[in-house]
Amino acid sequence: MVPKPPNCSSAVKIGSAGVLKRGATTVATITQYEGCGGKYGHVRVQATTPFRAAVRLRADTVSTVPTIGEPNQRDVWTFSRTMNDMCTMAVATVTYDGASLEGRSGRSC
Repeated sequence: MVPKPPNCSSAVKIGSAGVLKRGATTVATITQYEGCGGKYGHVRVQATTPFRAAVRLRADTVSTVPTIGEPNQRDVWTFSRTMNDMCTMAVATVTYDGASLEGRSGRSC
């Protein structure tokens, strides 16, 4: 099942998905969506618990404040209306097994 942003079933995926790995193990996938007047960043964590994830949107010179999920929350979303006219990517951080890992989706203009 392809996730959709909360309260925006018409949103479409933009850019390419990013995969966050630790060694050969996939920890999370990072995607970006557009719809309902803004852009969404999403991280879906596949790691075993315990973990904590955060996601933000980033353009060349600006970034949104990260949305931090609850402990072991598998899907974390962020939303911004201020970056609609910018080239953006979703950036996620997953704290897992004693390490803080960061990854990003592909850039979308």
